[in-house]
Amino acid sequence: MNKNFSLVGALAVAAVLALSGCGMGDPAQTPNAGSEPSASSTASGMDPGMDMPGAGSMESMIHIQDGKFIDPKPLAAGTTVTVMNMDATAVTVASDDATSFTVNIAAGGMATFQAPKEPGSYPFHSGTGNMHGVLTVQAGAPSAAATMVCADEAQQTVQKLLALPALPKTTEKWDGSTYSCSYPLDGGDFVMSVTESANDADAAALATQLAGSLKAPAIEGLANLGLPGYQSTDGDVIFAKDNMTLHVDATALPATVGPDKVTAGKFAYEMATTILGCWTAHHS
Repeated sequence: MNKNFSLVGALAVAAVLALSGCGMGDPAQTPNAGSEPSASSTASGMDPGMDMPGAGSMESMIHIQDGKFIDPKPLAAGTTVTVMNMDATAVTVASDDATSFTVNIAAGGMATFQAPKEPGSYPFHSGTGNMHGVLTVQAGAPSAAATMVCADEAQQTVQKLLALPALPKTTEKWDGSTYSCSYPLDGGDFVMSVTESANDADAAALATQLAGSLKAPAIEGLANLGLPGYQSTDGDVIFAKDNMTLHVDATALPATVGPDKVTAGKFAYEMATTILGCWTAHHS
């Protein structure tokens, strides 16, 4: 890779984006996926029927009444779940897998815990084992920053760099932690994906792990823009910024692309810097 040429292109793209601003895909609400999941909980004693400040909505509550659980409606990953104990005895609520959540609720009290990050069904039981319920967790929406890999600006940059006659079509996918956008081009599929981690350290660790699996060495010098960055010889570019890991995959494209016959790796790098520029403008 010609690092000096790529750096100039990166900084130019970032400058333009900072001036023009960056849009995003669907203006979905940022999910709680970036919150640190924890088995710990908070609890409060209360009189039955009293509202607790900061408590979740009724739809995200597990009710304990007359010796039975009343399950909440399906909720988004990472949502704060409130347990309301309307009975006269203390109850422990624990997931059947013994690891996803455990919380103790005093008689007539309330407690909260964070729903697991992974979508799925989580059976739970009382400490005595005589009550059973199921917590259904659904994938929350991707963050606005993640959807920028499929935003108009990204599509326009692909169109410009490859001199396409029209904006490229895209297919997006979200699995609860990774948002990916596929561009089915004539030469092969071009894919950009963003994985949202619980924190910055996890995002950087994921980038390192992904780079190792793809045999992508670290990008050195100014070309890494001061971020953990990696690039393979066949078109993979990986960056970590904040709690997000960006993977730009141009490995299915021909060796050179566009009217200027740039390498697939350089094209992937320029697209990566476009997205990083969007994120910088979005958070500034």
